[in-house]
Amino acid sequence: MGLDDDLVYHADILIFGIILIFTFASLPRAYARFSRRSEWSQGHLLRSMVPFSSTKPRANLNFTLSHPEKSPYGDFDHGGSSITCAALPYQHRINLAHVADEKALPKVPNRDPTVSSIWHPIASMLRSRVHDNYSVNQVLLMLAYITIIFYVSFYKSDPFTDPHRAGFVITSQIPFVYALATKNNIIGMMVGVGYEKLNFLHRLVGRLMVIGANVHFIGFVYKWSLAGDIYQNLAKDFVRWGIVALVCLDLLGFCSTEYVRSKSYNLFIASHVVSLIIFLFAACYHEPACVPYVAAACVFYILDHIVRAVKTRVTTAKLRPLPELGITRVEVPSINAGWRAGQHVRLRVLSSSMGWWGWTEVHPFTIASVAETPEGMVLMCKKTGRWTGSLFSMAQSASYGETGMEVGRDVRVMVEGPYGGVGHTVMSNYSGAMFVVGGSGISFALSAVSDLVQAATDMKVIDIIWSVRDPSCLTPLLPLFTTLVQKNPSTRINVHVFYTRAISTTFDGMYLPHGVTILPGRPKLEMLLDAAITNTMAAGGSNGVFVGVCGPVSLATTTARAVNNSDVRLCTAVGGVKLHEETFGW
Repeated sequence: MGLDDDLVYHADILIFGIILIFTFASLPRAYARFSRRSEWSQGHLLRSMVPFSSTKPRANLNFTLSHPEKSPYGDFDHGGSSITCAALPYQHRINLAHVADEKALPKVPNRDPTVSSIWHPIASMLRSRVHDNYSVNQVLLMLAYITIIFYVSFYKSDPFTDPHRAGFVITSQIPFVYALATKNNIIGMMVGVGYEKLNFLHRLVGRLMVIGANVHFIGFVYKWSLAGDIYQNLAKDFVRWGIVALVCLDLLGFCSTEYVRSKSYNLFIASHVVSLIIFLFAACYHEPACVPYVAAACVFYILDHIVRAVKTRVTTAKLRPLPELGITRVEVPSINAGWRAGQHVRLRVLSSSMGWWGWTEVHPFTIASVAETPEGMVLMCKKTGRWTGSLFSMAQSASYGETGMEVGRDVRVMVEGPYGGVGHTVMSNYSGAMFVVGGSGISFALSAVSDLVQAATDMKVIDIIWSVRDPSCLTPLLPLFTTLVQKNPSTRINVHVFYTRAISTTFDGMYLPHGVTILPGRPKLEMLLDAAITNTMAAGGSNGVFVGVCGPVSLATTTARAVNNSDVRLCTAVGGVKLHEETFGW
């Protein structure tokens, strides 16, 4: 017993020590972030405030595309006032039958920096994908964790002759698996990342616990069978409680598989809530030595739900459909501050129109608007499943005002957050930025670019690369893109829209402003990244380039590969390249 206790104790100390190493490594970025007074009030609690007079752009999504000679471009709300943006002399007319080809992409001037970089090859290797869901650094971290668990499980121990060891090991992991599962993640706060970035570790620790619990039980069954007293032992109360705990873990393991999560997310959630609570009680009745570990897990769990309650707002939102994008625009004017660009909230719609169980579901959505504006919080919810389909149907049943203009549909919602984001990274510290987004991932780029435009920074170049299926997706967001590229003379903003579906309609007469291009096929990210880096240096920037990607895992993988393959001399000359990933489906 003494050896078991010592091994488990030292294993937990070692794991905590590794967490502290990552914490200390994040301190410089944390200092750079919180040295700004505004960062102390942003990214923690949603609130309402009187917005300052600003020039933050807001698109009027009732915009209708038309010829400029017949009518103006459309209406924008620009800093709370309505203005009309007419066609400008340098806007170019496009015909998608003769859409721009690769020649429309920015050209990369010749540049040959001689400064070498040691860190870039290492970072590139760590960012490389071993699998669609895991990078090399994630795999190395998981292997280190598995090595620690296996060492303490099998050091001078045989699971068939000493099944106690496996029980001690899984007990020691109870606080970690619960801490990693919480939305207000204490480990994430220490290392400066959102809970979703550590979810892969939560799944790993959970699977190790399932395996360890079954090894623990099978070892005792084997031992009791050899001794011939298996039935007498199975009749003991503490053994029955152990079986209850085992069933809970096995149920959690099965319902956590990707198949169950994708087919029945409600079953996944329900099984987690019920099984995790029952497991804690069963573990304590099974073995009193579990009590301290269970108590620690309860502290994490209860504190998380207290903080979640504090971060939750119940308010009224307005739903508007965007048919071209298959997106529901959710406007929450009563919440207009408290988040950072790139963060997301968890949305619950309190309406019977969502179905019998729809009101119980909570879904994460990236905030698409910038904080401290009159329009408040804006979410763009892509229609991808039953719940988002019901939300889109509700938006389509919107009401109309006296002028016949659509005013949207009001609905009560519960908004929890903000969560996630870019951690301690301050995007405005960089000289250039490139946002690679797919579909509804444009919400990440919109909030980030709008925030960068308003910040007092030396940002020289901002490129948005948006991949969509149909070119008509550009229509509802064209007014906002026009405002961004035309109203910011100090920052060069380019928007490249790539579509992958064959054109089924004509867009003759569609006018695009200078800085907005639409191209067929998939973006050549390596060429676009090199152009962004070179243009940033040409504009005098030397504080690095921020690359943000938001979309499916495949898009994140392609972007990471482009960053890895970028010219090391260019990356060094510009001051480095920072990659941040937001992927769908975590």
